[in-house]
Amino acid sequence: MKQLSSLLVIGILMTSCQSNKEALREITNEALITNQSKINYSTCGEGEIALLFVHGWNIDKSYWDVQQSKFCKDYQVVTMDLPGFGKSINTRGVYSIDAYANDVKELINHLDLKKVVLIGHSMGGRIVLEAAQNNGEIVALVGVDNYKEVRQRLTEKLQAEAHGFVEWLQTDFAINAVSYADQYLIHPKTDSIVRNRIVNDYQTADPKASVPAILTYFNYPYTEQERLSNLDVPLYIISSDMSPVDTIGLRNTALTYKVFEMSKTGHFPMVEQPELFNQYLTEALLEIKSIKE
Repeated sequence: MKQLSSLLVIGILMTSCQSNKEALREITNEALITNQSKINYSTCGEGEIALLFVHGWNIDKSYWDVQQSKFCKDYQVVTMDLPGFGKSINTRGVYSIDAYANDVKELINHLDLKKVVLIGHSMGGRIVLEAAQNNGEIVALVGVDNYKEVRQRLTEKLQAEAHGFVEWLQTDFAINAVSYADQYLIHPKTDSIVRNRIVNDYQTADPKASVPAILTYFNYPYTEQERLSNLDVPLYIISSDMSPVDTIGLRNTALTYKVFEMSKTGHFPMVEQPELFNQYLTEALLEIKSIKE
């Protein structure tokens, strides 16, 4: 009888522990009102290190759903919609990299996050780069298909080309945004369901947010090399091999960095090849943990 009671107690404890783990993995959706904007965000899990995911142009935080489900069992995981995208509302009328970086910092402060790994996709790479400037809570950056031209400076020629692209985009936003994504951003072998999702999100993006957001990206006043050189945290890049990462520029920063290159994926590796992406992100996070111990 005593043995049975002991087994029963052990069973109850195991069930309780499992329930607690499952509870931690539940995703909570919240909203933060700050800087004249409503920031929609999701959080789950707990851990010594927090992961904050920032999406790129014309998409939203749901592009991190697979990562959130996987990593919230070991980390506190936060995803956010940038104001003007997803369910976040931008009433301030400003779509600058600095403003978005401030949104990231406000969310970090609001949630009292410590030892934060900032993970930014595409345009989100510059946003997390700015959010990390003079920020002691940041322990690492992870770029997703970005930091490919870190030495590039905005010349008059490049500015003219960028504004020409924006003018073309505005002639028929829905059609041209889809054409751009389909031609340059999605790998030919990407699953049709994933492709259709990306195309739909580009087609239905609000041009009132999309156009000024891409303009502020093009008008970035620094080289990424300059801003990366200010940091003293490791950098990891998970990148499609459709275009090369500027490793020469990265070496010039004196940062510790590592590049994970993925084939048969386009600009959205976290949804085009989520399993391999998660494998590389896991490897990066284990290295970050070992550095911090």
